[in-house]
Amino acid sequence: MPRSGEGVDGMGLFSNLFGDKATSDAASNANDNTKGAPAAVEAAAAEPIANLAEPAVVPVEALCPVPGSAIDIANVADQVFASKAMGDGIGIKPTSGELVAPFSGTVEALFPTGHALAIKHESGVGVMLHIGIDTVEMNGEGFTAHVAQGDHVEQGQLLVTFDRDKIAAAGYDDTTMVIAAEVPVDRTLTACEPGPVSAGQCVLSFA
Repeated sequence: MPRSGEGVDGMGLFSNLFGDKATSDAASNANDNTKGAPAAVEAAAAEPIANLAEPAVVPVEALCPVPGSAIDIANVADQVFASKAMGDGIGIKPTSGELVAPFSGTVEALFPTGHALAIKHESGVGVMLHIGIDTVEMNGEGFTAHVAQGDHVEQGQLLVTFDRDKIAAAGYDDTTMVIAAEVPVDRTLTACEPGPVSAGQCVLSFA
């Protein structure tokens, strides 16, 4: 799309549905050890303190959880998701009935019917995966969860299998939402462009 911005705490909404002292001491010691020393020595002594800067943020990528065709989230046929009330992201019209983990992390929430779950990365990034529109009404028919809430999962691990034919026969849309439910304040979100997406492809980037 690409678009950037802070996320919302969608994990909280989903759940409702179910060192300064060290730096100061280092500076004090450096000053004590360089009293009366030439300016060049003082500069050298101060250099390690300058190197205490925060490390650069390492980007986190959410890889495609199900192959298909990506859709701008604003164009999905569900106003709650289209309005980004649950967070920004994308929709995917799937060509497979297997949903896999977009990154390694912990299953923070798993809907009892198996059609939706949320995964949190160790960086604090959280993604919600929601299979279909109004598929909660199927009461779990056609959905099989292969993980449990609290499980640690690896990127690419099978999370849920779903019967696309059964979803269609029940009259529901199987578009799968990939939502940035939690975006730490030091990160921005960029979503992939609409179009074909496949396993291993980045669909959401948190930089």
